[in-house]
Amino acid sequence: MEFEGTETVPVERSAAWDLITDPAVLTTCVMGAEEIARVSEDRYEGAIRQRITGIDVALDGEVRIEERDRPEWLRFTGVGTDSRTGSRMDADVTVTLTDEGAATELAYDVDVTFTGRLATMGSRVLRRQVRANVETYFENLVDRVEARA
Repeated sequence: MEFEGTETVPVERSAAWDLITDPAVLTTCVMGAEEIARVSEDRYEGAIRQRITGIDVALDGEVRIEERDRPEWLRFTGVGTDSRTGSRMDADVTVTLTDEGAATELAYDVDVTFTGRLATMGSRVLRRQVRANVETYFENLVDRVEARA
């Protein structure tokens, strides 16, 4: 399932880059994240817990920055598995950061694949959940920036 979008954060581009790669910010902005830790410059590990249409999902996994041109764009991949449901989520995400005066536009392109029990829920349900998670992430990110101001 693929989708794209844009969001504007009220900070200049290098600060936006720092925010979207900071594990503490990720932990507070990603819906259901329990902890996200940087284990190397390009690798993070974490756990996300959510309830999706009556199923408790506990994804443990990692995210790797595959390519980047700081502070203009980055591409990362993520893999999360839930052993209880036999499910797996794979994501490939590209984020492009563009100056918009004193703010930064974040344009994202997301490709997510589910297997296992999660995949049986149907693409409409999963698409709605993934889109809600992305929107919540950006809302939380903007709220965090505005709270600092």
